[in-house]
Amino acid sequence: MENILEINNITKKFKTFELKNISFSLTQGSIMGLIGANGAGKTTIISSILNIQPIDSGNINLFGEKHNKLDLREKENIGVVYDENCLPDELNSWEINKVFKGIYINWNSDTFGSYLKRLDIPNNKKIKELSRGNKIKLNLAVAMSHGARLLILDEITSALDPIMRNEVLKIFMEFVQDERRSILLSSHITTDLEKIADYITFLDKGHIVFSEEKDLLMYNNIIIRCKNIEYEELDKNGVIASKKSESGVVALAKADLRYYCEEKGLVHEEPTIDEIMLLLSKEDK
Repeated sequence: MENILEINNITKKFKTFELKNISFSLTQGSIMGLIGANGAGKTTIISSILNIQPIDSGNINLFGEKHNKLDLREKENIGVVYDENCLPDELNSWEINKVFKGIYINWNSDTFGSYLKRLDIPNNKKIKELSRGNKIKLNLAVAMSHGARLLILDEITSALDPIMRNEVLKIFMEFVQDERRSILLSSHITTDLEKIADYITFLDKGHIVFSEEKDLLMYNNIIIRCKNIEYEELDKNGVIASKKSESGVVALAKADLRYYCEEKGLVHEEPTIDEIMLLLSKEDK
């Protein structure tokens, strides 16, 4: 499968923060979750992909071309939604349709209208009168109505209620079904990513901890919960990270230790993305 996005060894230095040798790729027809604490570098990476924030070194390719050399038609292949409204406050939904019909070559009013209906977005209210969730949904409808092949979404699902968030996740899955379109989704709601992501890329303090297939990440690792004395007997070569407390130890370990845990009667289970992220960020080992 061809890559729709390739990031190769990029670096960007600020006074108090640095992106350090970032590399990952996103294949066509897939969804990648971009995770990490606030300030880890997720938004800086997104800004770099969009050439809003120039990089110091490395290279970024979109659709097989250098990201800073795309022409207007190629740029239309990207749809971007941030966690805040980027549309004119004084317009309503149908006025937005008229505006973008005159901007985008591949704008589809029928597609836009169907998303307004499906996402339950009022079309007779000015944007400034909409709730934050409806503003984000409207921005998403715009991003998905001009023939984009790559959606770049920065923390948008946190503004949605659980029912609508589930509907949006269904829309994302449908979007990549033709295997030509992809999504890069930055999110703190890791349970959403567990449902829909094909890949997970974890950033911590400006560097990549891992970028892996989600299913393999879950299959190849386990969470072990045990007493401190039981932890001391574990083969530490199989332990990736751990967190100790007075009540015991929670450890992220290779799945090979599953059989040892069964033999010793230790509690072990498939990890969540949250647990992996927290342990790798704040591990004792």
